[in-house]
Amino acid sequence: MGHHHHHHIVLEDHEKEPVKIATIIGIISVILNLLLGITKIVIGRIASSSAVFSDGVHGTGDVLTTVIAVISVWIAAKKKNKKYNYGYERYASIACLVLAVILFLTAGEIIVESTESLIAGISGEQEETLIVFSELWWVSFSVASLSILVKAVMFFITMYGAKKAGSNAMKADAWHQVIDALSSVAALIALFGYLWLPDNNILDPIFTYPIAFMVIYVGYETFVTAVRELSDHAIDEELMNEVKKVIYTVVKPEEVKLIHSRIFSEKFYLDIYLLLDSSLSLAASDEIADQIKAALFDKFDNMKNAYVIIEPDDEKHRHQIEGGF
Repeated sequence: MGHHHHHHIVLEDHEKEPVKIATIIGIISVILNLLLGITKIVIGRIASSSAVFSDGVHGTGDVLTTVIAVISVWIAAKKKNKKYNYGYERYASIACLVLAVILFLTAGEIIVESTESLIAGISGEQEETLIVFSELWWVSFSVASLSILVKAVMFFITMYGAKKAGSNAMKADAWHQVIDALSSVAALIALFGYLWLPDNNILDPIFTYPIAFMVIYVGYETFVTAVRELSDHAIDEELMNEVKKVIYTVVKPEEVKLIHSRIFSEKFYLDIYLLLDSSLSLAASDEIADQIKAALFDKFDNMKNAYVIIEPDDEKHRHQIEGGF
């Protein structure tokens, strides 16, 4: 394998710091989630509490979502090259789609399990005996409480990383931490169910449903965002107005013929068509284009690139149709 050295990941310089932060946060998150998840699975099994157990399954599954989120940050930050002239952001959107599917599957699994144990509970076939305030109960209780604390902290840390790296996948992962905390809250309520319903704790499966619906919601949000990014959606009106304001600092509104935009993962592209006086020299019109680009880059961190096309302001060009519009 003599030629594998081409494949090392080369990052854009301004992306190095955010990617480093995102990676460190991701690693911390993975380690904590694994520890908590496995502990809950073991305790949930021993204590036969379905809420504690499914909370654990969910937590361990989350490790995967964090890994995907970190990988997508790495991919999006890769330098453009001959094969990908526009960079790699699209892959980050694909990662978000995968993430959404994983979330949907997790939720489905939780719903099926809860329904089974709810039916068993109602028909009185419960084999659950988790004596309140027994050692096992206290262990389960402590793990669930600790979990809520850790998740809350992880949410803020991951959000910070997501903002730094401008990553939607990481943002989804942060909200996922919140859902996890809530799912531990549900597990706690289920544990308290053993106080009120010592013989037949149907609170245990019942409180697993909200966990599932929260997971579905985050999955849906992630999915919609990713699809929009993959389908070259235009930027919203608010942002377009901001863009126009910046352009109008350089040229007059009537000199702007048309602005096309498209979202590209977390960034956006602009195509700006200008109609300028035909007696302008090439150097002068290029200077105007450069000023517009400089002003736009200055204002928008998430602008990937702007193309300025300058045409002579005459009858023909004023009525010529650009790109089919």
